[in-house]
Amino acid sequence: MNTETFGKTLLELYRLARTVPMHQFQRLALDAIGARLDFDTAWWGMASRSPGEDLEIHSSLPYRLPASYPALWDAIKQEDTIAAAVLAAPGTTVNFSRKQLYASPGLASLMARFGITGCLCTVTMLPELNLMCFTSMYRLEGKPAFSENERRYKQLLMPHLTAALTSNWMLHLERTRAARTGPARTALAVVDRRGMLYVADQGLSELLRRDWPNWSGPLLPPVLVDHLRTMTPYRGTRLTVRFHAVGDLWLVDLRPLTDAGRLSPREADIARRFSDGASYKEVAKALGIAPTTARHHLREIYRKLDVSDKAELARKLQHEPDDLLDVEGLPTLQELPGALTTFDRLPIG
Repeated sequence: MNTETFGKTLLELYRLARTVPMHQFQRLALDAIGARLDFDTAWWGMASRSPGEDLEIHSSLPYRLPASYPALWDAIKQEDTIAAAVLAAPGTTVNFSRKQLYASPGLASLMARFGITGCLCTVTMLPELNLMCFTSMYRLEGKPAFSENERRYKQLLMPHLTAALTSNWMLHLERTRAARTGPARTALAVVDRRGMLYVADQGLSELLRRDWPNWSGPLLPPVLVDHLRTMTPYRGTRLTVRFHAVGDLWLVDLRPLTDAGRLSPREADIARRFSDGASYKEVAKALGIAPTTARHHLREIYRKLDVSDKAELARKLQHEPDDLLDVEGLPTLQELPGALTTFDRLPIG
């Protein structure tokens, strides 16, 4: 691999980081690398290991491998000699031959299942997140072993892969913010399935501390992690939070609790129907409830929102933002000036 080839790979990586949505970036980045470095399958993700505990995968992309691959690895991870070797030398790409891959029964079983006979593996430490970014690139039966030149190429490439990945997260947040309407005092973050923050808007700490004054991160508060696992919205005393799946990660949308946010789901439905022009009898019929029940709800709605007539109610609801984010239809091929300076890697302070 010459300097010109390496430079073209970097340009393509950073172009993809700027222009493609978060859920597509890793796959397209590996496609781009595969055009210049011959590998058949790969595994790219984030992991952590606490003292005295096993390695734990937080999020990952099995590339040209089944979605079950991380779970299959988890069953044999204590026999994974690949992980042990790369963790002993972070930043160094280790070239594993067929003999090394089949040295332990558990790892040999996993490799044989997918016909893997060669591997280049690298780990980059992210101490500010207490995480590590890893990539394993595999060759299958019938292919030659990776060369020393290819090993060095991947070792030089790995820091750029990690940087491009985190930049892509940040830009995805910026595009999401730019594409939506709503109040300015909101915050977005990217988390994994355990609630570990990867990147976040600088306003996240302030909003979280509305309901959890002593929060310091880098994990979301336990109550929010519970809602993340069930993919249910959270509504606290001063904060509302929604979760949107984006690939193997989640986009977290935090907003201050507004007056209308204090309405129950049934009250919010009745309030919007009534303010749109329906009578309380028409609302009752549409919802299959008694007219007296609809009137009772409306009295409670007026009390909570401190309004006295339908016109006031309509004006108050008109200023409420849509609860949903469009995380799929984001603009691409668009660079936003200053995006990388609007976010902190860790919103803790």
